[in-house]
Amino acid sequence: MTAEVVRIRRRDAVLAALETFRRIHPAISLTSVRAFLYVAENPGINVTELGLACGLTDAGASRVARALAGPGIDRPLPPSLDLLDCVIGVEDPRERRLWLSPRGQALAARIEQLIAAQTPIQTPIAAAPEPAPVDVRATPDTALHRATRPN
Repeated sequence: MTAEVVRIRRRDAVLAALETFRRIHPAISLTSVRAFLYVAENPGINVTELGLACGLTDAGASRVARALAGPGIDRPLPPSLDLLDCVIGVEDPRERRLWLSPRGQALAARIEQLIAAQTPIQTPIAAAPEPAPVDVRATPDTALHRATRPN
């Protein structure tokens, strides 16, 4: 019987990633962290799509994006973390597409490193000893006698 492998991801990776965000801005919200991660996973996502992904209204998603963007965008909001770039849509100038800024790309790469450093650990499950073959012709008394007699 071969040993099965269990994959265990250490929680340290998640905690280290959250700590990295906290170092950028001590009061960063989980909503902002989620929004950043959605943009990192979906470059070019628009503000409406970001709102749907994060469970926010369009206005809420816009506020989060403006706070995560740098001071160079139109109407930035504090803390202006410079993690996102906001680009006006080509087909619709009212649309805003979100991309990671160079600082955001560096943060995403750092988070990827933290997660990669905590890759799943493959641990073999201790296999239970295989039961001894049972002689179906033997009565309970003779099977016990065979198991306890010296060889």
